[in-house]
Amino acid sequence: VHWTGEEKALVNAVWTKTDHQAVVAKALERLFVVYPWTKTYFVKFNGKFHASDSTVQTHAGKVVSALTVAYNHIDDVKPHFVELSKKHYEELHVDPENFKLLANCLEVELGHALHKEFTPEVQAAWSKFSNVVVDALSKGYH
Repeated sequence: VHWTGEEKALVNAVWTKTDHQAVVAKALERLFVVYPWTKTYFVKFNGKFHASDSTVQTHAGKVVSALTVAYNHIDDVKPHFVELSKKHYEELHVDPENFKLLANCLEVELGHALHKEFTPEVQAAWSKFSNVVVDALSKGYH
């Protein structure tokens, strides 16, 4: 993936201006409400699917860690997601379409968090970043 300097700057702006944990936890809650079948992958949550629940907070932390890796290696994400992709494919049996759904929910929550700063240009850059992450996570499925 080729990144322009402007795209990297816009992704950086999103990353540095948001409370990652809070935004990802809200995105997970949105995922569970809008796409309720995704709850089947989280049986251990024991029906606790709100952003404030410890189970969601814990998983949000894992997502934030993965996004941090992607952010820190924006020019070469795939090699850094090999094991995570393999885990989701071989152990967790997650349908990779769900990665896209979470990415969409995260984009909505970023829009809420950043308000007017989430311009179409910012959204386009973040969407490109999300697509790179989703593609890297889905690599083990190909």
